[in-house]
Amino acid sequence: MYFITTIDSTNDDKRCVGYFKDFEEAEIRVLENAMDICETCYDYAVIENVPEGLYQYDQNAKWYKFDYDKNVYRKIKERPAKYERVVGFAIG
Repeated sequence: MYFITTIDSTNDDKRCVGYFKDFEEAEIRVLENAMDICETCYDYAVIENVPEGLYQYDQNAKWYKFDYDKNVYRKIKERPAKYERVVGFAIG
């Protein structure tokens, strides 16, 4: 499953807002800021592909940064430095 988690980098608050079977479906929701998942504070979003099982993590998660001028998320190439060594945003 592809889990979408939004992150407020100011206080490291995070919220898993949904999950989808297909990456494309998850990414559409993020890129369009569907249902206002930014909520005016979640400046990053991450999509993690987490398989069934214990202690499963996605080492190649896809990252997005919110563009407040356009009210949408934009895909970024690298995860923010402060989260470089963090995994498991969706399930902890």
